Amino acid sequence: MTKKEKTEATAKELFWKHGFKKVSIDEICKKAAVSRKTFYTYYPNKQALVLSILESLTNEMLDVFAVLVADTEKSFSEKMNMLLLLKFEMNKEFSMEFINDFLHPDSAELLEYLNTVVGKSLKLTREFFTNAQQNGEMNPGLNIDFLLWNMQKQLEICSTPEALAMFPDSESMVRQISELMIYGVMKPEQ
Repeated sequence: MTKKEKTEATAKELFWKHGFKKVSIDEICKKAAVSRKTFYTYYPNKQALVLSILESLTNEMLDVFAVLVADTEKSFSEKMNMLLLLKFEMNKEFSMEFINDFLHPDSAELLEYLNTVVGKSLKLTREFFTNAQQNGEMNPGLNIDFLLWNMQKQLEICSTPEALAMFPDSESMVRQISELMIYGVMKPEQ
């Protein structure tokens, strides 16, 4: 593992556990066994490191999403279940401290990045839902624009301190949002 990879892996572990605001560059360097000089060789500041890690993670997730959506062998229902499981797995790693830091208004650059990712994700999701409606696998009466708008509003609602306080961890928060969106008040299919 290169020094850059060690730095990113260590930072990711610390950020996911404690949030990125509480973790110092010195703490990352000490735990990764790299010097501050090495850190600054790769990143101008901690924010750039956070963005680099998030870009890598989101690009990987968007690639997985695109491949899964394009799979012609699986039904819409199978794809939705796989996407939900993937989403739940990904969010197991995030602490509520990380989510709070990420969604905090002080994190303007991260929120701007999130908006870019959301835009890409919404484009893929729109295509996915449109194809599912055309194939008769999704409720034809749903307005996809309204559904996507509603999904975005759910993200906004969940970034409030009141909503964040309702969940012990990010996985349970994401699970609740996703299941509400997919199943409403009906019992999820197994």
